[in-house]
Amino acid sequence: MDICKAVAMLRFHHHGNMLNVNNVLNQLGIRSDERAEEIGKKHTMKIMTDILPRLGIDPFKEEA
Repeated sequence: MDICKAVAMLRFHHHGNMLNVNNVLNQLGIRSDERAEEIGKKHTMKIMTDILPRLGIDPFKEEA
């Protein structure tokens, strides 16, 4: 695995973990629903539009 894919994989795990942290904070009432949704969208879109294409995965490809 080249360095670019290794870094992309680390970023993928980081943003996935931050989604989990965001959900926990929301469930505990520390973060409001609106703020949790905003942050969740940011991390999800970063994964979908930046990280997965670097790993060679097209998240928007329609399955036949």
